[in-house]
Amino acid sequence: MPRFESLVWGKAVIDGKTYNYDIVILPDGRIEPRTTPYETLGSHTFTRDEIERLINAGAEVIVIGTGTSGMAKLSPEAQRLASERGVELVVQTSPLAIHTYNWYAAQGRRVATLIHITC
Repeated sequence: MPRFESLVWGKAVIDGKTYNYDIVILPDGRIEPRTTPYETLGSHTFTRDEIERLINAGAEVIVIGTGTSGMAKLSPEAQRLASERGVELVVQTSPLAIHTYNWYAAQGRRVATLIHITC
């Protein structure tokens, strides 16, 4: 599984590679941008569709990074979906969330993450 090395405003480092956009890591370890190539940074709301995609990919735990100062939010619909499907959600500021993701991954859990890299 990928391992976060660091995160500062606007930049995440995973396995030696720098990412300057919001990150999605799927339970199989694939790293993808949260946004399209035309949008560097994602929305400040994590949506039901984003959570559903991770659940459908097999996540048993989803770690949400709400930005360096916690400005992004999880929509109520996204939270409700995870609860209905029995998926554990961990919502933290991004600097904490990367460590939580690393911990779950090291435990061999089927973990996915959405990390907002700014605000």
